[in-house]
Amino acid sequence: MTETRKPTFENRCIISCGILHPEINHLIETGFLNSPHVLFTPPGLHALPERLEKHLIKRLDQARAWCPNHEIIVVYGKKCHISTEEPHKRVDTILQDQGEGIVRVQGEYGYDMLAGVEERQRISGGREDKTLWFTLGWLKSWKTIFQHYFGWDKADANANFPGFYDGIIVLDTLDIADTYMAERAEEILDLFDWTGLEVQFYPITLDRFQGLLLDTLSPQGGQGV
Repeated sequence: MTETRKPTFENRCIISCGILHPEINHLIETGFLNSPHVLFTPPGLHALPERLEKHLIKRLDQARAWCPNHEIIVVYGKKCHISTEEPHKRVDTILQDQGEGIVRVQGEYGYDMLAGVEERQRISGGREDKTLWFTLGWLKSWKTIFQHYFGWDKADANANFPGFYDGIIVLDTLDIADTYMAERAEEILDLFDWTGLEVQFYPITLDRFQGLLLDTLSPQGGQGV
């Protein structure tokens, strides 16, 4: 009887936005992602499209030292690159310019890879579009993204958060809520004070993310560009 091998990432190079660094690292540690080469770009570069493109191309150049294009997987959302100066440029067009065969994990944004729109509607009680969705990477990097990259101050926060969002929901993929609230409660209070939004942790599994990653191993899966 022939044993059917489960699909693995042993011959793949992975490039991911740092926003999903905690989840990717967990999947490496648990053996799901057995790729020998995993590279990250800094989290939150959607706020700086030109820098996003430069970092992504740099990581692609590094990955090609080990993998041809058709063995490179990019973990970036479809809408993570939006520029008013180049409105037609997206992550996919950047990858297309780098050659054929690169595969992108399907998802609009990083948080969409963790919880799809239907699940987010359920979690938010039908208020998906009025919720500010955080991954664990967002929780770690929000000051860098909002205050440094966007350059917002408290007045900007008051103009952009209350009234537009009901609150912040952290997609807790690694079950850190209790530990975080016990050991780093001041950081949550700081986030609440700056945004004016209540912060809620919501536990979810990594099932959707794992499924989307596995899809990239199939000729019909992922998004080849």
